Amino acid sequence: MFASNKLLLYFCRVKQNAGDVRIKVFFIMEKLKKAIQAIAKENPDGFTVDLTTLKKITGGISVAYLETQDSFDDEGLERVLKHALSHEKKVGGWLDDESNRFYYDSIRIFTDPDEAKKFGRENKQIAIFDLTNLRLIKL
Repeated sequence: MFASNKLLLYFCRVKQNAGDVRIKVFFIMEKLKKAIQAIAKENPDGFTVDLTTLKKITGGISVAYLETQDSFDDEGLERVLKHALSHEKKVGGWLDDESNRFYYDSIRIFTDPDEAKKFGRENKQIAIFDLTNLRLIKL
C-alpha cells in the first residue's frame, strides 16, 4: 500500500470543512498522484486499483469511462483521479508500447459481461478487460 488509510480518511473529513479545503484537497491529490505513479512504475504491463485502499483489484471486468479517455502524463492522471474520486473510486493504467506512454483511466468494475459490454459501447471503448481471467475483450 502506498498511502495510509489515515490519509484517505482525512480526505473524507476535509470535504466537511469550508476553510482551507483547497489546500488539503491539493495535498491529498498530490499524495494520490505519487502513489499511482509508483504503482504504475512497478506494474508497467498494467494495474487496476481501488483508490480508497490503493489495493489491487483482481476480479471482475474493468471498463473505462469516456471522460478519461486518452489520459496520460501528470495532467491526465489528475483528470483521472478527479473523475474517479467522484465516481467509482477505481483507476486503471497500462503502458502503450507504440507511443511509450503510460495511460490512465477512471474505471468501473462489472461482474456481468453483458452489462460491461453495454457500458463499454456507451463509453466508446474498443475493448474492456476481464481481470479475473486476464484477457482483453474486444467490442
